Amino acid sequence: MNPYDDLVNDYLRAVEQALAGVPANRREELLADLSQHIAARRAELSPEHETELEVRSILELLGDPEELAAEALVDAALPPQAPPPPLLIQPKRRAAALIWVAVTIAAVATMCVTAGLLAFLLFA
Repeated sequence: MNPYDDLVNDYLRAVEQALAGVPANRREELLADLSQHIAARRAELSPEHETELEVRSILELLGDPEELAAEALVDAALPPQAPPPPLLIQPKRRAAALIWVAVTIAAVATMCVTAGLLAFLLFA
């Protein structure tokens, strides 16, 4: 066991205590994410050169446990967002949209043919 594991465990314990008002499944999810993030950041350091200062720096970058918990409480209090209703095009507007698409395609095709003919006449 690394001597700096106690720092990480104390930090995670403080976050867990601050998350007391968050539903258990969300609390466990947040703690698992934090733990994985900390482990990934510590893995970037070479084990023989890891210092207390580096471990404390990682924990400080994550933020104060109370602030993390406050954000999680706000997120937990928000009702889940319902997906927006699907966009429905009314039949009359659908026909008009198809006409506009056809007109646009015809106009682009006409411009392409015209540009091709002009290029042929200029370079022939």
